[in-house]
Amino acid sequence: MLTVITHMDADGLISLTLLLKKLGGARIRAYFTSPVQLRDTICHSVNKRTNLGKLYIFDMAGERRAIYAAAIYDHVVWIDHHRWTPEITLPHMEIVIDPEARSAATVVARYLGIETPLVKIAEQIDTNHVEDDEAEMLRNVIGALRWKFYGRELSIKLYHLAEELMGEDLFVLRNYSDIVSEYSVWVEYLREKVKKETKIFMEKGMRIAIFETTESVPVYIISNDLQEREGSFDLIIVLIHKMVKSQPVTKIEFRTHTDVDVLRIAKFYGGGGHIKASGASVSDIVTIPEILKAIDLLY
Repeated sequence: MLTVITHMDADGLISLTLLLKKLGGARIRAYFTSPVQLRDTICHSVNKRTNLGKLYIFDMAGERRAIYAAAIYDHVVWIDHHRWTPEITLPHMEIVIDPEARSAATVVARYLGIETPLVKIAEQIDTNHVEDDEAEMLRNVIGALRWKFYGRELSIKLYHLAEELMGEDLFVLRNYSDIVSEYSVWVEYLREKVKKETKIFMEKGMRIAIFETTESVPVYIISNDLQEREGSFDLIIVLIHKMVKSQPVTKIEFRTHTDVDVLRIAKFYGGGGHIKASGASVSDIVTIPEILKAIDLLY
């Protein structure tokens, strides 16, 4: 059976929808994950399977260990639009990267030979320049699902949504109105929290906003709210502190409203992403003073 591992955001979900359309809706094994968890997800997908077949990976940069893990499959197609260079290349692995593309779905559609308005929606959401009501609706639905569900249940919900989008009739998103309404209430709570708790610094001539939380949060809401209320920031940093298997982990999200390269600091912490939107995960507690020291060192 075909296996897909894709990013658990709108771009990754639409990339999966495009493949489902190409396959005529055939059932496939799909895993939704994050770049930080990619290698572990690949290993999990292999568990107790003897016939591995073909693997697609969408919308996530790869590092050496993830590439080696994926290489156990008979054939791999890795499609992305983040800016990275594969550390290794293998004969049975196609790695298609276009860092100039506005979304991974753009590259996936081109690779599969598909034309669909879903690509425009993916581009709007992934670049945080949402213009259409349909794009805003989809972004809210995915945000609500990620807020409400976890683990396998979340993957099932996202897969079902990917199947629903195959018909390109976004009227189906109205079926999620109840959960989106609940999510909207929580978003207002988040905005108030961001307003009260965000710390603002000046470092190396840059205006920096840092927000700490223990909840998974939609970073675009924090970034947009800060810009509307406080003006542009060179660095927006969200520190998400969690306990994973009794060990502290800090997920760090980096954004910018200007031309500052946030990929530089994400790589410093072992992460990746775009020049304007990047992230990392650290198996420890990362503090604000440590972040400021890293900024002073890197910029």
